Amino acid sequence: MANWRVQAKRADFTALAAKYNVDQVTARLMVNRGVTEEEMEGYLHPDLSQLHDPMLLLDLDRACDILEGKIREGKKIRVIGDYDVDGIFSTYILVHGLKGLGADCDHAIPHRVHDGYGVNPNMVSEAAEDGVETILTCDNGIAAIPAIELAKELNMTVVVTDHHAIPFSTVEEDGEEKRVYHLPPADVVVDPHRVEDTYPFPQICGAVVAWKLITALFARAGKEKEAMYYLPMAAFATVCDIMPLQGENRTMVALGLPALEKTANKGLQALMTRAGIEKGRLNSYHIGFVLGPAFNATGRLDTAEIGLSLLMEEDEGKAAALASQLISLNEQRKTLTEEGTSRAMEMVAAEHMENDRVLVIYLPDLHESLCGIIAGRIKERYYRPTFVLCDGEEGVKGSGRSIESYSMYERMQQANQFCLQERGEGIFTKFGGHPMAAGLSMKREDVDRLRELLEQQCELAAKDLEPKILIDVPMPLGYLSPGRIQELSVLEPFGNGNPKPVFADKNLQVMGIRAIGKQSQYRKLSLAFGGDLSQRIDGLYFGEGEALDEDIRREYGQDVLEAAYAGRSNPIRLSVTYYPGINEYRGQVSMQVIIGEYMIQ
Repeated sequence: MANWRVQAKRADFTALAAKYNVDQVTARLMVNRGVTEEEMEGYLHPDLSQLHDPMLLLDLDRACDILEGKIREGKKIRVIGDYDVDGIFSTYILVHGLKGLGADCDHAIPHRVHDGYGVNPNMVSEAAEDGVETILTCDNGIAAIPAIELAKELNMTVVVTDHHAIPFSTVEEDGEEKRVYHLPPADVVVDPHRVEDTYPFPQICGAVVAWKLITALFARAGKEKEAMYYLPMAAFATVCDIMPLQGENRTMVALGLPALEKTANKGLQALMTRAGIEKGRLNSYHIGFVLGPAFNATGRLDTAEIGLSLLMEEDEGKAAALASQLISLNEQRKTLTEEGTSRAMEMVAAEHMENDRVLVIYLPDLHESLCGIIAGRIKERYYRPTFVLCDGEEGVKGSGRSIESYSMYERMQQANQFCLQERGEGIFTKFGGHPMAAGLSMKREDVDRLRELLEQQCELAAKDLEPKILIDVPMPLGYLSPGRIQELSVLEPFGNGNPKPVFADKNLQVMGIRAIGKQSQYRKLSLAFGGDLSQRIDGLYFGEGEALDEDIRREYGQDVLEAAYAGRSNPIRLSVTYYPGINEYRGQVSMQVIIGEYMIQ
């Protein structure tokens, strides 16, 4: 059962509303999101002055010095990225930008199945055979110590740009545990999470680090304004990599979305057209759930080179064909994901894992590219930290997705360290990530041991395993108006760290129910509010429609449910969380609400 709580932050909302010329609800929402009064003007009106100077990143100046020298000397540079959206866009920004500065530059993106994550020794050897003198990583490299050691042995120059957590081990010193951080032996490492880095907003993605580097290089070449071409790409990757939409990130995305609609990039133009996104309608949802997954599908089911080729394509016809290929791959990915999620849920039930505090689900023949997506689905369903594993080319591979109370990367570090002390080798052959997500490789025979170890070391209490629904404003539906709904757009873009507001109302009379969606999987409810049956609004529920039906049937009975579907009088009453919107259909404009959670009364 979810725990519904109302945000209780206090402020003089009347005064704030008057000062910033917004509704009191909007003022309350900003306070709930931790926006201070000093930050509100910038929050409401983001502009380029809110972006931080790239040179504040530790050692970015050294990276620029090295790359400028390589360009002057005509040395061959290879950019090595990653196969997800952030890696693809990082690679594009660096390769396109460096070529624009006259560099002899190419790229390589690891294959998810054959290479695994990030730069590896084989890729380094291939680069050396191809006459590459300098390797430049993006969205990876911080944990690639063996590969970079090999590169240095081959007298190559290595510049690492990354945004992932710095690997560490723990040692005991004076009776206390101390972390020892391990940087790869590159010529320079640019990562805002370096302990000594004082960059003002370190929660940026790999593509933003790449954009900061290109911006600095362009500025040195007197082309700083031209670097703004890459702003939409940095914004796109920020949303897809689920970075917190606060501070600098929110500014980038707020400015990057309108810039994306006007981008000169033929590939992005083609993909937005193929996805049916209307001009003026693009928002962060389209990036995170429509366009981004199409890029991710290339790295999951084929090769991320297809996604990069789309970004690089200058011919409109070829870009259109590539865009269609991305959409097709994503449709295949959706089907495989649904099948894999069903299998994972069946395993949880069959193995009686519902009460495990950490779920470790091993599906040997699952396509390894789907582990992360399915882990996320299962995590949402059971509200447990979840690892989904499958067989890889060497041993087992997998991904994890976590909940707010469980720092996944740190717990994996703890488990690995325990096994090192217990048996002289870690339980993982390779792993990395951050508090909310992680990837790993391990031996097949260690899967059960991992499950036991994570459960034994888990400190989650029962209350930590209850989904928390934070209600911003318990706002009666009668308070809604088109103007108030429209004003909520000033809070966008929504996403991690700047969530879509959650409103709630209670004692709503259900006047009718209708199944909607291609498979009739969703529900449209006619809701009466304010004690007046003539005041009605449509409520759309995009959760599991059959589960809603079953809950009503259990509480009120089959006859009452049938009456609701027939639009007849019935006693069904609900409390709901919701977000309001405007529906435009055949020239008719009306208000509606999207229902998030519900409780049968």
